[in-house]
Amino acid sequence: MTSLHLKIAKETLLNVLTHVMGAVERRHTMNILSNIKIQVSDAELTITGSDLEVELVASTALEAGACIQAGESTVPARKLMDICKSLPNSALLDLQVTDDQRCVLKSGQSRFVLGTLPAEDYPLLTNDGAQGTEVQVSQVALKHLFEKTSFAMAVQDVRFYLTGTLLEIEQNQLRAVTTDGHRLALSEATATSNTEEVQQAIVPRKAVGELQRLLTVEDLPLTILIGRELLNVTIEQPSKDNESAIVVRFTTKLIDGKFPDYRRVIPKGGDKIATLAHDAFKQTLQRVAILSNEKLRGVFLTFNADILQLKANNPEQDEAVEDFAMQYQGDTLEMSFNAQYLLDVVNVLDGDDVQMQMSESNQSVLIQDPNQPAQTYVVMPMRV
Repeated sequence: MTSLHLKIAKETLLNVLTHVMGAVERRHTMNILSNIKIQVSDAELTITGSDLEVELVASTALEAGACIQAGESTVPARKLMDICKSLPNSALLDLQVTDDQRCVLKSGQSRFVLGTLPAEDYPLLTNDGAQGTEVQVSQVALKHLFEKTSFAMAVQDVRFYLTGTLLEIEQNQLRAVTTDGHRLALSEATATSNTEEVQQAIVPRKAVGELQRLLTVEDLPLTILIGRELLNVTIEQPSKDNESAIVVRFTTKLIDGKFPDYRRVIPKGGDKIATLAHDAFKQTLQRVAILSNEKLRGVFLTFNADILQLKANNPEQDEAVEDFAMQYQGDTLEMSFNAQYLLDVVNVLDGDDVQMQMSESNQSVLIQDPNQPAQTYVVMPMRV
């Protein structure tokens, strides 16, 4: 009696595999986490990948007769993926885990044998009875939140709570907030929740990247379940191009820490306001930054009347200067910024204009698209 036997089209298996591979580490202290867990029933194929921080479970319906023997096992993830990719597009795969716990994969004249590990030893994060706050939001809105804020997450910081994205639900508004201590990004979307209390969760960097990859740009509803330690998202991806529909259950551990009070960081009452043409400002900034100090990336901005002067130099005595027409209200002001910090903000603004609201040369700057109040960015100037 076999442990598992399945006949399946290469495209179907590869499609399900692709959805979970992001959670599989190439090298892990637990050998079994280099594997994926395969579960086959009469009606469904389910594949699980995990690194104990992020868990992805992808399921798809099987055609009649595809399941020859229901069962479960774990097989090496990368090897199975590479084998599938190497086979012809129209290939039919015969996948069987035998009594001696070897995975035999046949297709045409090809035959591969892989080692397996017991499915019952595969560690899972999923808690089917999880309690928590439910948040309903569209896939495209959640994807948009992450895309507009993820650049400002800290990469490596002893303040581990800065290496993730804060999700906050309050009064039918879902916010994503990130900061690395030098800049802050905030974006809001409409959502509904089963609680009126403010709820917060810090989602780790890797989990944010996986969600961005999995979420579609379609206006499909999804539910986020925010628990004390875990965050769960179920993502339904409808069928297309002869591929079966796939349901992905995403689970991540949350960062255990207190995110700083971001509201205190957002400057208010800046009396100097500059309005700049988005594309022209971006191109000017990119040009001038070419001759900035390679390490500090500093660019000097002088706001004066309706002219912004951008200047950069470096230890090799190179210098770039460019004047830029703008609308400006306020006294003359000189500031310096890390050029990449400004470019990161400009790159996620979609409108025709960029508005910078300032007070003093050593105070943070509020940057927005005047027509997109749901997106807010704060950048600290460099100390000269």
